[in-house]
Amino acid sequence: MFVKARSLSTQLIVSLGVLLSVFGTLQGISSYHLALVGVNALLDSRLSNVAVRIRDVFEAAIPHRSAGSGNADDIVVMVWTAEHKSPARTTDSSVEFDRNSQGGFSDQIVNHEAWRVYTLVTYNEVIQVAQRIAVRERMAEASAAHALMPIFVLIPAVWIAVYFCVRRAFGVLDRLGRRVQAIDSSHLEALPEKGLPVELEPFVSSINRMIERLDESMKLERDFISDAAHELRTPLTALKLQADNLQGDIVPANRERFQALRHGIDRTSTLVAQLLQLARADAQISTAAPEALDVTELVSSVVSELLPIATQKRIDIGAEELMSVKVCATESDLRAVVKNLVGNALRYTPEGGAVDLRVLADEGLARIEVTDTGPGIPEELLPRVFDRFFRVSQSVEGSGLGLAIVRAIVARYGGSVTLSNREDGVSGLRAVVTFPLLQKAAMSHVVM
Repeated sequence: MFVKARSLSTQLIVSLGVLLSVFGTLQGISSYHLALVGVNALLDSRLSNVAVRIRDVFEAAIPHRSAGSGNADDIVVMVWTAEHKSPARTTDSSVEFDRNSQGGFSDQIVNHEAWRVYTLVTYNEVIQVAQRIAVRERMAEASAAHALMPIFVLIPAVWIAVYFCVRRAFGVLDRLGRRVQAIDSSHLEALPEKGLPVELEPFVSSINRMIERLDESMKLERDFISDAAHELRTPLTALKLQADNLQGDIVPANRERFQALRHGIDRTSTLVAQLLQLARADAQISTAAPEALDVTELVSSVVSELLPIATQKRIDIGAEELMSVKVCATESDLRAVVKNLVGNALRYTPEGGAVDLRVLADEGLARIEVTDTGPGIPEELLPRVFDRFFRVSQSVEGSGLGLAIVRAIVARYGGSVTLSNREDGVSGLRAVVTFPLLQKAAMSHVVM
């Protein structure tokens, strides 16, 4: 079972965000409780201050008997004297507190309501200042809730700040990742080591050393292919020349065997050439610089080159649709692709058959189609047609390298190649090759 890996930056953002959110929540809870305690202490101080002011200055402002209960949120002031069994002065005649309460703060239940009462005892009177506990709690909770508002704002702000800080810190990794992704055998450029965080320097240095070793290995491979091309072709060419020189001296009885020998030399030369071509394609070695090529012109040129073979087998080779499209590639590469596909179609199409070609532009891609009327390929063998040296029929001459060469070349240019049986009621194969169009071809994929 495969588990999708989470990015390191996402894990860091979530971890820091959750951690800071937990601390912010704990701080908010602490601030809430401290606000409740602080507001209650402030309200208690207010009650005691009012009692002192009443005693010193404002006692005369308290009415003897209040006509109503007044606002429920207001504090209630009550003044007791020795000669009165009921309050001498009160701001709310509907309630009456315990005058025998000890001095200081106390909680009392009056008329089924809880009250916070402050009692101030003087030499000739008792002053009580009270407030409903429900009112105090509502005021304290409202004040505490205001203390929580910054927390609700800061937590989202912290997540946003963490996100941008982490993304900025990981920006250097993103840039390095893009540079590493662009590295291939045609673009072996060391990564920049200046301005990197200290933690990344060993990692980048290791990658650069690997790139150096890979570059040396690719150079050795290119040198080997170049040397092999010379060392293999030279003796084969000499052997062909010697055979040509001997042809006139061969007695009639041995000419059939001589032709078989000559044919074997030609097949060996063709096989060596294809092996070197495949090696160059795999190693992404090109003998020429990419250029703008008209696909239709090149296809027409290849068809003209192979026309004698088609004529000999009485195969009708033609084009259904040829659009003028251009790609960025080397002529030798594009010619090898088209020639291998058309050559395969001619080789497997029986006499009197047909091979049709189309060149189209489709969604930023140049599309080359080669359709024949051959026997087709069993569906179970289709996945193997691009394997090296694989041949569907041993009775048809070939090396089994043509399609492998096509796939290797097309892959270099960011294209694709598919081979499938026809589905229009006619026996045969349809080969489809795509190349990026010139205006959208990424030059980083082109081997210089």
